[in-house]
Amino acid sequence: MSRLIVALVGLANVGLTLAAGLVHGADPPKVERAIAKESAYQSDKPGYALLTFGPAGVDRVWLVWDGNTLYVDRNGNGDLTEAGDKVASEKPRPGWAVEQGHAFQVGELTVGGRTHKGLAVNVAPLEGFAGGTLGQRADVQAVLAKDQKAVTFSLQVDAELPGIHGGGIGGRLSFSAGPIDLNGVLQFSDRPADAPVINIGGPAVITFLGERPAMRVGRGGEFYLVVGSPGEGPGTFAMLAYEGTIPKTLYPRAEITFQPAKPGESPLKEMFELKERC
Repeated sequence: MSRLIVALVGLANVGLTLAAGLVHGADPPKVERAIAKESAYQSDKPGYALLTFGPAGVDRVWLVWDGNTLYVDRNGNGDLTEAGDKVASEKPRPGWAVEQGHAFQVGELTVGGRTHKGLAVNVAPLEGFAGGTLGQRADVQAVLAKDQKAVTFSLQVDAELPGIHGGGIGGRLSFSAGPIDLNGVLQFSDRPADAPVINIGGPAVITFLGERPAMRVGRGGEFYLVVGSPGEGPGTFAMLAYEGTIPKTLYPRAEITFQPAKPGESPLKEMFELKERC
């Protein structure tokens, strides 16, 4: 599981740190976007995204969505024409039309001498979120206003990272990204130069899950926190499933700044350890 819960009362600004360092947060590495060799796509506008692995992001895997097909650069050499790079969408489940989404079970990647397992990529209509809380966000509504048939992406992978043990396959670390994070909707781009970059195992930070909480004086509020790595572009935050990775005795701390009740008074600051996981 990957979420921490805190319930507070008041109007506050929240600052988050780890009580002991897992990985110190830092700016994600800047990534050049270039593909050595591409396939002949069926779609007029294939969608591009880039996965990077490790703190330095030197191991790179291109994903190209082409309707019922997903091209995956399994060995990270930039050549998307090799055997095994072409992954077909799963057959639709009963009552699930093809146009309602795609599910790609990619499986294993071997990049930079390390093997990552269980990569799965899902494509879903963004309008499916319209009736929920996330669908009320201005950035989600803006995407739908531009294209009512817009889709969003999500993915999961168990990554092999040096010196860190996790609860995923063979002790790997389990990460997930998309479909929506604090910065917006995960969408693949029309060209490699604009591709979103998802940093799997990059510098870790703590942030809010999905949306920033609205806190009001005199009312209880609950929000969820996640640990993971920022990427480049909306929806690219790679959330770490911390069970089996972050010790249960290691708690994040939230510094809460409560605004003063009267003008001229000093704000009240309190530190909380967040001990509830879900």
